[in-house]
Amino acid sequence: MEAVSLIGETKLKILQQLDRGPSHGYQLHKDVGVSTPVVYRHLSDLEEAGMVMSTRVDGDNREKTEYELTEDGEQLLALLTDN
Repeated sequence: MEAVSLIGETKLKILQQLDRGPSHGYQLHKDVGVSTPVVYRHLSDLEEAGMVMSTRVDGDNREKTEYELTEDGEQLLALLTDN
């Protein structure tokens, strides 16, 4: 069994994108190539598991929620990608 199957390909792609730096859900939707609701569902799961954390930030006209990897998320990504 491949490690990626433990969390799913989409969650792995989200973790990989967040490893490059903090991002918001809409940008992750574009980067990962799945619908925005799917991205937010996965982000919610990952946040509940302690792999990502969210922060409210001021955007151009409105507040946005930005997501970033936690230390646990970084460790999980390293294990899943054998880094």
